[in-house]
Parts: sequence; structure tokens; C-alpha cells
Amino acid sequence: MKNILSCLMLACGLLAGLPASAAPACDDPRPLRFALTPFKNPEAQLAQYQPLIRQLEKVLERRIEVVPSPSYSTAIEGLLGESIDLAELGPASYAIAVSRGARITPFATFSSVNRSSPEAAISYHSLLLVRRDRGIDKLEQLRGSTLGLTDPASTSGAILPRQAIARQTGMPAESYFKRIIFTGSHDRAIEAVQKGQVDAAFVSSNRLDEALRQNKVQPDELRILWQSSPIPYDPFVLRDRLCPALSARIRQVFLGDTRLLAGMFQELKASGFVPTSDEHYREIRKLFANPR
Repeated sequence: MKNILSCLMLACGLLAGLPASAAPACDDPRPLRFALTPFKNPEAQLAQYQPLIRQLEKVLERRIEVVPSPSYSTAIEGLLGESIDLAELGPASYAIAVSRGARITPFATFSSVNRSSPEAAISYHSLLLVRRDRGIDKLEQLRGSTLGLTDPASTSGAILPRQAIARQTGMPAESYFKRIIFTGSHDRAIEAVQKGQVDAAFVSSNRLDEALRQNKVQPDELRILWQSSPIPYDPFVLRDRLCPALSARIRQVFLGDTRLLAGMFQELKASGFVPTSDEHYREIRKLFANPR
């Protein structure tokens, strides 16, 4: 018995004396935690992403835990705290996460079925919408009215709109408008304009396109008062501490043979995934770092 205790004590002493560098050099989480951008109804979004989730589970041989992310800030905090391993972020929320020290790498994004130009396949726009029957056709008519934004960290639903308002009016949005409300998603922002809950709202062009395709918005119902420059599509990001072999297998699901995801792409009106990198979001990061 003494020999056994002596051996245990010796083993514990040796483990305690190991240098910090002997700790695991990378993370191999089970389950893998995946956060989605809150750009639409969470239940509908989760249903649309099921083919991707199933393929990840099959290839990675582990359960995928979809982490509820009611806001961009929730996903950012999860990445900072390493409680999220894989996430879809908006361009601005990616810039915010990196500026706050998140160790993440963008690796894939959607490519649109819109092939009218190479630019249209990989980018979208922020739009300022009003109801056409209100007779509003310029921004000046909205002074003192109610504005809908989607989420404080949304690129097309808040970050770029705030800059556009300040640039065009010389006033911050909070001073120019009587009241600003955050709807939580682009779909709800569009609906708020339709129902007259707000006088105007900023949304992404791809969400308006989908609402039109689904007949949730009639072609002559809304008017676009302003359109931003092209914005790169949302990046999927990985935590840098994930083990290289695991990261490589995740990338393969997105950028390898994606025939099993064809139904999801059709539902999302995307042609597939394409590679992306930090360089694609350089201008967004500059805008965020130097707000006007």
C-alpha cells in the first residue's frame, strides 16, 4: 500500500512540475459550439441551416451545439470568452470582435445567385426604406420622425446607417430623428415600416430581396431613399485556438464538396460558399475604427 501511495505522490509531483507549455496547445471541443447571425427569425434560420449542421456533425464526428445568439453582441462575447467555436458574423460585428481582441479567422462566406456582376455575387447594400404611400422621397423629410435600426452591431442595419445620417445631415441620428428603435432583425425592421410602427428603417438589400420573393412585400409597397456602397457578405469565423486538424475539416465542409448542401443554398438564394479572409473586410474595419 505504501508503495502505491508513494507512486501516486510521485506522479502528482511530476505533473505539478510540468511547464505551462505542456498544457494542450489547441482546443478540440465536443460538442462544437456554433453561433448564427440573428438576421431573421431564429427558428426559421435554424431550420434553413440544418443541412450544414448535419454535415458538420457527420464530418467532425461530434455533436454541433447551436448557441442562441439573440444579438450580434451575444456572439461577440461568446467568441471573446471562447464559449463559441464557429460563428457567422456580420462584417461590422467581425470588426468589433477583432478590435476587442477576439482571436478569430474568417474563412468562408456565401456567394449570391445574383450574377449580374462579379460584385453582386459577393456583396450587398444597406437600404433606407419608407412606405411609398407616405409620399416621402428624400431624407430631409424624415427629420423628427421615427427610425428603425436592426441591431447596434449590424453593418447594414446600424453601423453604416449612422455614418450616412451624420455625413448627409451633419447631425447624429439620435438628434436628427425623434426616436430610434432596434427591431432585432432585418425582417422585423421591414415589417415595422409596413405596419407604420416606424417611419423609416435601414435593412440589408438581400433581406428585402427575399421578402419580395416570398411576397411578404409588394413591389410597389416600399421606396428606397438611400443605398450604401457594396458591403461584403457575412463571414463565417473560427476560433484560432481550435486544433489545426479540426479547423481543416470544418473548412472542408464549407469549401469542399457541398452537393449535400444544395437544398440549403437554394433556400437561401445562394450559389454556395466561397473563401474569404480578413482582407475582404479591411474597409469595414477602417470605417469602424475611424467613425465619422
